[in-house]
Amino acid sequence: RPLARATSAMVLLDEQQIKSMAPGRFFRDHTGPINSLDFHHTEDVMVTVGDDDALHLYRTNTGQLLKTLYSKKYGCSCVTFTHASQAVVYASKVKTASAQPQKDHALRYHSLHDNTYLRYFVGHADQVVSVAMSAKTDQFLSAAKDRTVRLWDLRTNVCNGVIRCATTPSVACDAQGLIFAAATDDGEVKLYDARGYDQGPFTTFRVGAKDRVTGHAPRVTCAKFSPDGEFLLCVAGGVMYVLNAFEGDETMRINVGAETGGMGQGKDAAGASGNNLEACWTPD
Repeated sequence: RPLARATSAMVLLDEQQIKSMAPGRFFRDHTGPINSLDFHHTEDVMVTVGDDDALHLYRTNTGQLLKTLYSKKYGCSCVTFTHASQAVVYASKVKTASAQPQKDHALRYHSLHDNTYLRYFVGHADQVVSVAMSAKTDQFLSAAKDRTVRLWDLRTNVCNGVIRCATTPSVACDAQGLIFAAATDDGEVKLYDARGYDQGPFTTFRVGAKDRVTGHAPRVTCAKFSPDGEFLLCVAGGVMYVLNAFEGDETMRINVGAETGGMGQGKDAAGASGNNLEACWTPD
């Protein structure tokens, strides 16, 4: 994105416009791989966390590094802003496991303003892989390799609910704060009413087809609602699927492995190997 706030009218991002763009700034402050980043939904700030246990806060319209903090003891991953531009929630990423796995994989509510932990959320027994913040309330979701989705509230460290899954799940919240999605099984995404999730999912979408070799549908490793809530973007087996968020009909499919000449997600359709591919929507 440009380094100065645009004052002219918005332009359509077509293929020609994209080709004319060039990087505006390179951020080389991390000394290891960046494993997660997030943009604040109203302020011009971005946060990144990496395998070097560092957290960097940037001003996106100038490219300025505002603050660097560390989580050396716990590590950090899956960072997301809360509604405040100076507060984030992120998952631990421990390098050496202890005898208390739930503490190893706790989530942390971190004030960037004064570098203090406001609250810890303990419950997961394995690495957290996905965190999603509600757009309207203080609730957020976490998904982990222990095959559970947990529902939390920033105002208390008590877990509000647990969804048990058949595989490593992924979670997403819609921009209206009404619905959340949980990929709870291979090739399957369930939609829940955020106000009545204890009643179970109100619909289930199938994503992708079963692999002829493994017999499994691809595991959904990423799910994102479009800003208007009309579509759901899912990534499974190196393929991006755009679904109608109301009916579950597939409206677009992009085979990233074929487009890039590689396997994308991994060597198998279920996504058991290789690096998880992630995708997102643009604001418009």
